[in-house]
Amino acid sequence: MTRPLPSGEQERPTGKQPLASQRERVKVARKWAYLVSSTTYLPLSHDRIERELLGLLDRLLEAVAGDRPAIESAAEVGAELVRMHCVGKTSLQCTVDVLAAALLAPSDSRSADRLPERVARLLGALASGYVEAIRSATVEQRGTSDQALLNAVRESQREWRASEAQLDEIFLGSPSGIAVTGPDGRLVRTNPALHRILDRESSEVAGGVLVEFVHEADRQLLLDGYRDLQDGKIDRLRSRPRFVTKDGDLFQATLTASLLRGSHGYVTIVSDDAELTLLQNQLRHQLLHDMLTGLPNRQFFGTHLEHVLHLPNPATLYHVDLGGLSLVTDGLGRKAGDSLLRIAADRLRTVVAGENAMVARFESDKFGILIENSATTPDVVTMIERINEKLSEPAYIDGKGLAVTASFGVVEDLSRNVEPAELLRSADLAMRRAKSKGPGRWERYDPVWDGQAREAIGLVAAMPGAWENGELGIGYEPLVRLADGETAGAEARLRWEHPDLGLLPRERYLELAERTALIGALGAWLVERGWADKAAGDGADMPLLVPLTPNQLADPRLARTIQGILDSAAPITDRLWLGLPAGALLVAGHEIVDHVRVLADLGIGVVLLDFGVTPGELALLEDLPVHAVRLDSRLVWHAIDEDSIALAGARTMIALVRQAGITVLAGDLETGEQARWWRRAGVELGMGPLFTGDEGPVTDIGSLIGGGRAGPIQGR
Repeated sequence: MTRPLPSGEQERPTGKQPLASQRERVKVARKWAYLVSSTTYLPLSHDRIERELLGLLDRLLEAVAGDRPAIESAAEVGAELVRMHCVGKTSLQCTVDVLAAALLAPSDSRSADRLPERVARLLGALASGYVEAIRSATVEQRGTSDQALLNAVRESQREWRASEAQLDEIFLGSPSGIAVTGPDGRLVRTNPALHRILDRESSEVAGGVLVEFVHEADRQLLLDGYRDLQDGKIDRLRSRPRFVTKDGDLFQATLTASLLRGSHGYVTIVSDDAELTLLQNQLRHQLLHDMLTGLPNRQFFGTHLEHVLHLPNPATLYHVDLGGLSLVTDGLGRKAGDSLLRIAADRLRTVVAGENAMVARFESDKFGILIENSATTPDVVTMIERINEKLSEPAYIDGKGLAVTASFGVVEDLSRNVEPAELLRSADLAMRRAKSKGPGRWERYDPVWDGQAREAIGLVAAMPGAWENGELGIGYEPLVRLADGETAGAEARLRWEHPDLGLLPRERYLELAERTALIGALGAWLVERGWADKAAGDGADMPLLVPLTPNQLADPRLARTIQGILDSAAPITDRLWLGLPAGALLVAGHEIVDHVRVLADLGIGVVLLDFGVTPGELALLEDLPVHAVRLDSRLVWHAIDEDSIALAGARTMIALVRQAGITVLAGDLETGEQARWWRRAGVELGMGPLFTGDEGPVTDIGSLIGGGRAGPIQGR
């Protein structure tokens, strides 16, 4: 399906234009916009691009309509394309391809005499204007670059002078003492901070030797260090000698010295340790604490956890994820979100105030709580109830009562044989598992499901290598007509023959693979390989269904990739069916919807997968060019329950779908009774274990093509 005409627009008379109606021009402009947008980034909205290109198309149509094409107008169109930033590597090529077909379209109201010649001249003028606009822009940029280079030289000179002034300012204003000494160790230049640290006037320091102000017991060690520095044995001298004040008092300071490059002198920095210690303490606090909440951070928490593991008393680790903070931040602003975060942090501290516990902020809205259990420490359930109760109390910020929820991952009976990082990972994994079940839930860490999760993640990590090694293949499952049991098509499914684990069920790896970048390439490969197998098996008349995942559907290169596959293979595109998740389409943006329409324009059959009985899913049938739907497996499994409300809705839905001329499929059929029930309900095609048997999908699609009955479906 295509978009409706813009509001208020009527079809224009064909006149001298080669396209018969406004609808056809909009369709050409939409195709032009889609193709040119795929060649480069355009800083315009999709609708704006279509409107701009529709205007340019109309200008070209007027230009070609006369006996003499308006060359100037075409050149202006080419320049306008450059202004719109349609300057990708193939932007001009796809523009010429689209316009050539559109301008050569026949028209009853215009003579076709020398039309190809006029169109060729017009497109040549467009290309010339396009190239000239790019050349002009390049020349302008070159002039700007030359001026920028001159300005850079001037700026460099200015910065050099400013740098000298800054160095002098740093030298004089530094809180650390700085001394420049000659090769003999005598002071050439000193700053006021050094005079203050040494408790000497500048006149008392000038011309002296720095080591004379060092306690005699530390002088030789310092002189040896300067000698090693001069001999190149060390690059920098660091020492903490004791200095002597004018009154004879001793104080320790940090001394750092290095050679002055290009001379034989030294530059020495002397820092009072009292100031340094204070600064180090401040820095240590900043490094180990969260600036917003004042809580310890993850690094501090990890160190404390390692310490607690060596104590005799048991401890419990909580990983807390706050829900609702992002809504507050997005809706009321960062300031409100930060205020709510600080309040939540204070409440977490309040709940565990009576325990020997640490509360830390890990990141964003995630916190950790470590409680050293005692005889009076509440159990996990009670502790979580207290935290939830405290967090649910409204916090009034700018007059609005706000609250957050929390999800918890809990690790009990901490073992000192487990690394702190591993315990934190376990708590995080348990929290994510709880969060997936809804807000306010908690989950106790279980090594059993942890092992299962690790195995699944390991499989996904190994998928690229498995693909390269040929472990990944395709299995074909028959699509069977329920009316007579004949094979009517096939579905291509990813198949993984693991060298150690054997044939893996798809559910063990496909859901996690959906989170990786590999899934997009696998989808294209599945289409290309399946289409090639189908052609080689002489199955030209048999449809091939290839199901796509939500991320594969969202790939902006999908339509272009599929078109490239079909262009290089068998030309019968209407025998290719692409399965698209209905749930993903319900929340999809207009770009994904446009992809679906482009696929349908290529002649590909669009099949909605996991189709249910919701109004939103039924609305998809009107909004999209749908060829078939495959029912949600949950409906199929209830087929024998005659009293099921869902099945009552399914019967009505199937009738509506078939009235729209859309084919209905049922998957996961396991028994003949199920197949007969759905056949009576109006389902035309079926698939599942009933037809594949214990062997499952086959690797040779040729065994399905012309294979006759897939299995008996008896009864009525």
